[in-house]
Amino acid sequence: DLEVIEVVADGGYGRVYRCLDPASSNVFAVKQIAIIGSFQGVPSSIIREVSLLKELHHENIVRLLKVYVKGERHVNLVFEHFQGDLHDYIRYKRYRNYAIIKSFMQQILAALEFCHSRKILHRDLKPGNVLVDEPNLQIKLADFGLAREFRDDISYTDQLGTAWYRAPEMLFDNCQYSSPIDLWAAGCVFAEMLIGGPLFITNKNRDELEAIFRLLGTPTEDTWPGITQLMPSLHNKYPKYNPVGMDKLFPQLEESGQNLLARLLCLNPIERISASAALNHDYFKDVDLVYFLLLFFTALMVLNSYLN
Repeated sequence: DLEVIEVVADGGYGRVYRCLDPASSNVFAVKQIAIIGSFQGVPSSIIREVSLLKELHHENIVRLLKVYVKGERHVNLVFEHFQGDLHDYIRYKRYRNYAIIKSFMQQILAALEFCHSRKILHRDLKPGNVLVDEPNLQIKLADFGLAREFRDDISYTDQLGTAWYRAPEMLFDNCQYSSPIDLWAAGCVFAEMLIGGPLFITNKNRDELEAIFRLLGTPTEDTWPGITQLMPSLHNKYPKYNPVGMDKLFPQLEESGQNLLARLLCLNPIERISASAALNHDYFKDVDLVYFLLLFFTALMVLNSYLN
């Protein structure tokens, strides 16, 4: 039996605990999901999350180790443990290390490319769902509670995900989307690592779109063919904003990084860069060397602190 150390998170889905296995002294994360209502057996949403996670074996995706039922009203998912997530990492770091940001972005995109190659949408990518192993500078995509399988010939319509990271196509009355929503969210996470907070902070769907248009420009039929069908009231609701260039928003980011961010935050989902194309972008041409040097200097700092 696992012993609870502390509650890590508490939400509508249930709780996440940090637990200890006394026999091995290993620490695990346990996501306990409450079965609410009159369900007989395990709800399909939990079955879907478990079945998807069992398919996703990748170095940048959290590993599901075990599933067990406790009592009649709780399902427990046991995961490998990480000390923190990217939200905390961004919040508590007082500096922006552009080399680490590059490495983290490459790993996030690698996780998305793996998911999309297996026709799986994450649908809730945000810093809180990216786990960080800081000593090894490794990240893992987590929380597949909203994930689902997709088909290239189908657009999905349910408005899910977390405000501030939802792609514009998810915010229209005629909501239709597919895998590009995960790349938009990756762009939002990229920007957040650069500036230390969310790029689009809003409260309502309309406010979300306005915040997006203020920075990226109000779309037109030229920049997004079919936009007036998706949102007939677009030009009555929103002023015609001109886009603010990435060089103005992120002047300290190298030019190739600005280009990648612009392609991730492309309003038109058809023109938005894919995960596989993003991984081949010039921004990442030196990422292996960057990662090696980061690990080397991290090891030196650990050794220095140990010796002193």
